[in-house]
Amino acid sequence: QGPNDNPQFAALPAAANKPKNYQAWQKDLVGWIYRNQKLELFESSVLDLVSNPGETERDFRVRLQQLGREKRDEAVAKLRQKYAPKLAALGERKRRAEQTVEREAEQASSQKVQTAISFGATLLSSFLGRKAVSFSTLGRATTAARGVSRSMKESEDVGRAQETVEAVTQQLADLDAQLKAETESIQQAADPQGAELGKVSLKPTKSNI
Repeated sequence: QGPNDNPQFAALPAAANKPKNYQAWQKDLVGWIYRNQKLELFESSVLDLVSNPGETERDFRVRLQQLGREKRDEAVAKLRQKYAPKLAALGERKRRAEQTVEREAEQASSQKVQTAISFGATLLSSFLGRKAVSFSTLGRATTAARGVSRSMKESEDVGRAQETVEAVTQQLADLDAQLKAETESIQQAADPQGAELGKVSLKPTKSNI
């Protein structure tokens, strides 16, 4: 596209006709840029990232938010993978402990029934009269006494099994709480939203102007 109609041109300054002047002007321009110009960038200490030249603060924060979500999800996934074997092992221990409680409770209940029957038979024999008090009656009484001892032991076994279940349940709760706390810490650390941004000033070097 040519100039407008009836253009006016100024005369070329005499200094512009000297090629050596252009080298001096270039040197002066480089010196001015070196002394007066700098590139300011935004910096996120949370994600250790610097904005691109010309990138606005809003655009930089949008990019930080996206990168923060990606890093958070990756870190949380690794954390859950780390805790998974421990949680699975404790879950299996709890399941076995609950089975033990159920088994011990059934045995204790059965022993109590047997002990009650044995006592009942012994008392019934004693009510039949002096003639019925024999070695058989004494044997039943001894068996009943032993049944009481076994019944008490079975009850203690149930109690110990239940304590094991409670202990493992508490370990599971503690481990789960620890996992949640570390997850929240990761989420907070990887969330740059609202975080204060720093500024990085880059001055040019004379060799790259």
